[in-house]
Amino acid sequence: MAGSNDRESKMAKRKPAKKPAPRRISPLKPGLSGARNWATAQVRGAAYSRKRMTRLIISAVFLLMAILWMALWLGGFFPAIKASGDRFAKERLMSMGFVVKHVDVVGEGRISETQVRAVLGVYSGDYLFDMDIDNAQTRVQNLSWVDTAVIRRLWPNRIVVHVNERRPYALWQENGRIQIIDNSGVVIQDANVNEFANLPFVVGAGASQQAEAFLKILARYPEIYAQTESCVYISKRRWDIVLKNDGLRILLPADNPERALALLVKYNAKHGMLRLDLESIDLRIKGRLALRPAVESRVKAVSIRRVGKRA
Repeated sequence: MAGSNDRESKMAKRKPAKKPAPRRISPLKPGLSGARNWATAQVRGAAYSRKRMTRLIISAVFLLMAILWMALWLGGFFPAIKASGDRFAKERLMSMGFVVKHVDVVGEGRISETQVRAVLGVYSGDYLFDMDIDNAQTRVQNLSWVDTAVIRRLWPNRIVVHVNERRPYALWQENGRIQIIDNSGVVIQDANVNEFANLPFVVGAGASQQAEAFLKILARYPEIYAQTESCVYISKRRWDIVLKNDGLRILLPADNPERALALLVKYNAKHGMLRLDLESIDLRIKGRLALRPAVESRVKAVSIRRVGKRA
């Protein structure tokens, strides 16, 4: 009895257990509460570490920059900012002397410096970097006599235009119209036909594009080339050669015209065929020549036969 009473008295003397303190609920949303605690911990840790403080400052700066960039982008301020920056840079560079004072044209002959300047559209006092180089080169190359053009800026105040001009190569006739072409077959619109009357003469649709290749072959046979009046491109396949004095026509094959010319030169050396009174020499069949007498020769031959019969 005494023992149980002692135990009861001891239990009565024990202090009642404390209830756990109620957990403080953040007025923020659950997700933001964690972020706040993380930020607080970072600040506290940074107070005791210079390295962590540096990282924290850098992170804050980048965050602010990202927010600022997003605000500018959403607000549509970037074009205005860029235009303002470009205008400021242009004014500064012009004040430093980056303005056009000289436009030099190198290589001009038939094309004048005045024509090039007019096409460029650049004038003294203009901002040096206003000109679009690629567009300017295209405009200059569109001039009739210009084959290629290269434009460069020489700081601080000079623009240099290097021009390669087209060289007249042949006269080309199509549909009754005669024009000057260069070796690639491009028509030189401003060229005077009378000024280049001694150039080789090619005729027919497509002849301008094939002229260089054929004339190079013909030039290997000077005894024929020297007598050539014109070269006629037939059906965009083959060539005829018309000689100067008597209008003798030489019909060449579509395949390997050089071989046919070599055969003609060989027979001409033996028989003087180019001196005969002929209307045409047909070389279209490989290894053969077909001769057609001139009209007057045929008439004379018929007259002789008739006289002979009467006799």
